[in-house]
Order: sequence, then C-alpha cells, then structure tokens
Amino acid sequence: MSVPTHNLYDFVHQVTKKLYILFYHFPFGSRNLHDVCSHQSDNDHLNGPMGIPQEQRVISQYLPESQIDYFYVHKTQPIMFCHDQEPLNFDLYLDDTDYVKNYCSAWDKRSTLDTQNFYYKNSNLRWVLYNNIQKSWILLHSEINSINLDRYESTGRFVGAYWWSHAMIARDWYRFAEYDTTLVPNVTPCKLFLMYCRDTTGSRCYRQELLQKLQQQSLLSSCQTKSFDGIEVNSNASAIYNVTDFNQTAISVILETVFDKRIHLTEKTLRPIACGHPFILAAGPGSLKLLRSYGFQTFNGYIDESYDNIQNENERLTAIVSEINRIKLLPVYQQQKLISQCQEIAKHNRQHFFSIEFFNIIVKELEHNVNIAFNRDQGQLDLDLWWNTYQWYKKNKMGSILTRPYKKLFLPLYRKLRLSRTNNNSSPFSI
Repeated sequence: MSVPTHNLYDFVHQVTKKLYILFYHFPFGSRNLHDVCSHQSDNDHLNGPMGIPQEQRVISQYLPESQIDYFYVHKTQPIMFCHDQEPLNFDLYLDDTDYVKNYCSAWDKRSTLDTQNFYYKNSNLRWVLYNNIQKSWILLHSEINSINLDRYESTGRFVGAYWWSHAMIARDWYRFAEYDTTLVPNVTPCKLFLMYCRDTTGSRCYRQELLQKLQQQSLLSSCQTKSFDGIEVNSNASAIYNVTDFNQTAISVILETVFDKRIHLTEKTLRPIACGHPFILAAGPGSLKLLRSYGFQTFNGYIDESYDNIQNENERLTAIVSEINRIKLLPVYQQQKLISQCQEIAKHNRQHFFSIEFFNIIVKELEHNVNIAFNRDQGQLDLDLWWNTYQWYKKNKMGSILTRPYKKLFLPLYRKLRLSRTNNNSSPFSI
C-alpha cells in the first residue's frame, strides 16, 4: 500500500518543535530493525528544512558551531522512536532474537560481537542508535492499556507518548469519501453486515473464533466478507474504500488488529466512519468510550454496546455475536428503523471525521503528550554510558572503531559535559 510516511513524520517533527531526531519503520507495517529509518540521516538532512535547528541542538551548549557535526548531534540529541503504526512488541527485540542478532552483525562486521557481552545489551529498540547517550528515548505509540509499554518504561530507557497516528493516516487515505456522492445509505441492503477478515494469525487469531461462532449460528450468510467484485481483501485494501461494499450493506462489523485488553484503533475503525456507515466494533474493552472522547457518537440505544465494557475476551466476543444475531432476527420493519436511526449517527461521525475540530484534537494530543513525556525525561545525558562504551572498545582492542571523533574530540567534550553537570544544573537539557 502507498503511505506518505516521510511526509507524515515531517508533520510529527514540526508539531513537536523539531527538537527530536526521529526513527520510524519503512515500509509501512514493517517490524524489522533493518527497516528503521532516521528522519535526519546525514548532515544535509540535519541542516535541511526538516533538520534540528541550531538553537535546539543539545551539543550547541558545549561546543563551538564550527566543531559540531552530524556525529555529535546524533549522539546527544533527544530521540523519538515512532512506533505508532503497529502494536508494540517488547519481546521481539530482546538480545537473543534474530531481529537483534542480524541487525548487530550487519552494523559491525569487523568483529563477532556477542550482544550478551556487549556493553549496550538489553537496548531493545535502541539498538538502531545504540550509543546515543540520552538516558531515555521517547517512544511514540498508538495503544492504550499496554503491558508492552509498561515493560518499555520499566527499563528506564523509554518514556511513552500516545497519539492516534492512524487518524491522521486515515484522513489522508479516505479523503475522497468526504465528497463522494455515490456513497448512499441503504435501509434495504443486500446483506445486513459488512465484515473484512483478511488475516487470522498473531494478534488477529480471535477472528477465527468469531467466524466459527457466526457459522454455528448461521450468521455468515448475513455478512458480506469479500469486496463486491469477488476479490479477496488484501493488505493494499487498507488504503481504499469500496463504495459498493458500503452501499450494499447496513452495518460494519469492524475486526480490529488486537482484541485483548489493549486499545489499538487503526484505519479499520475509521474507514466505515469516513464512509458514513454504522458499526459494531470488535476491539479492546473501552474502545467505544475512547471514540466518544474524540467527539464521535456510537449507537447505544439502537445497538447494544455493553460488549465494550466486558474485559474477558471470550465473553466480549460472545456478546458481539449475540448482538449480530439479535439484529438479524428483528422483523424487517424494525431492522429498517434501526438502520435509519443509526445512519443519522453515522452521518454525524462522517462530518466530524473530516472536520478541522477533529484534526485539531489529534494535533493537540500529539503535542501535549510528547511535551509531558519530555518533561518526564528532561533530556538527560548519560555520560557514564558513553564513557563505559569507550572503555569497552579499548578493552576489546577495537581501535578501528575509535576513529577521530572518539580519539580527538570525544575526551575534551566529555570533560566539558562533566564540568557542565557540576556547574549548571539549570540547563534545559540537564545532565
């Protein structure tokens, strides 16, 4: 699928006042460390329109501008790792996983580093810039009630900041739905429910159980599970909407990426909203409540949404299937009345989704949460970490790594930083 990822993070960088060096996965949806990109990848990018202004560079407090280069900015500047497209997975980046082993062997082919003995062990996502000396990085994410976030923050090396990145992405993907006059609500649909179910592996395995429950109650015949032209829904379909699918059905059954206790709402939820379609949402508990906090209306009073309060996954899934069955069994005139009433709510949601008010909510949330994270983090530099790494290189006789920046400039800078820590605790970037 096509995602203007670079421009998305241009936007994030501007909203967060260009203080941070950003890292993110490209292409969209990748988890591999080899696919992590630096938004400021060299000196040209650093000094370009999306670089770090000189007055925002931490190192500018300690060295003359003539001595500052990309090496020093990269090693000392606050980092924001943008893990806002996919759910967090702490275990994926433990030292003994292939993701980390393959990555480490690629960046240092001059030695057979064992990550368990390397000074920077247990760096997790920080392996992508292992010798940056910020004590903690901001981890920009898109999930709530996350055990994985708790694990990242418990290391003391990450501070989380939430923003609903998929809302911004979906506003771009579905922008033409705002003006699409062929999207026409239908109170007498060919099938009651629209349900896209492409993948049933990993965090999406709950979908297989849902399909089984629907089959047992003979409900699948009421669900349109493919696009109207008979083509199976694939990953590219995330960025598009099918007018016929929405016109020929009454209610979307949204199958989100995760269905445990986390809330991780993606474009799957926002596509029917953009198309003015009522919905039932299979996601983490509290997801509907979260939608209402953003100004959307849900369908309680017409659709029984008590499932949103159920913590147990199996019970929540059973409640969703029961509501689908209840709607199916309604007399035709009651079905049509329910659909018509829900369509009025869906109309409001569509208008709100494309409104400047919703856009501003998302932008202010990003800025606010990152500022809170930075105030917790305080941009502190870990000089001991840098010094011990220097000693580790020397001990292992890896002199080729101790090039000019380390040999001729590192030690004078280290002394200045140590002196600053002693004499200037009021610095905005405390060390």
